[in-house]
Amino acid sequence: MEQIQRDESFMRAAVCEAVRGDAVKTSPNPRVGAVIVEDGEIVAKGHFERDGGPHAERQALEALGRKPKEGAVIYVTLEPCSTQGRTGACTDAILEAGIRRVVVGASDPTEEHRGNGVRVLEAAGVEVVSGVLDLECSALNPGYRGHSTGV
Repeated sequence: MEQIQRDESFMRAAVCEAVRGDAVKTSPNPRVGAVIVEDGEIVAKGHFERDGGPHAERQALEALGRKPKEGAVIYVTLEPCSTQGRTGACTDAILEAGIRRVVVGASDPTEEHRGNGVRVLEAAGVEVVSGVLDLECSALNPGYRGHSTGV
């Protein structure tokens, strides 16, 4: 199986994880899913459960319960956040975990944040693949336009 097919397959698993989130409980934030893959197998999953709670990436890392193996990949339906909010930047959690490859579905729709998570990860030497199943990932949150820190 080619890499793009593997990436799409694991991103579909992240989409399935995202739909476990209740849009009413996550509001005004989006539903997001994440899966961690080691040696071609999903070893942990997480989704954003409620406003103010840990993001999907942090949920997946917590579910793993240990440091990811070398070569682990995280698949996330929405670009990881790079700003310090109530739960901390997900880019920081990914870097602290030592994950060196991140596959992203949809970009952050917030104009002032779009691309920042990818830039932070790439600047730290992480391989980032963006736009995998972008339409499916964007469709998880119809009407979601992001959050502006200026509002």
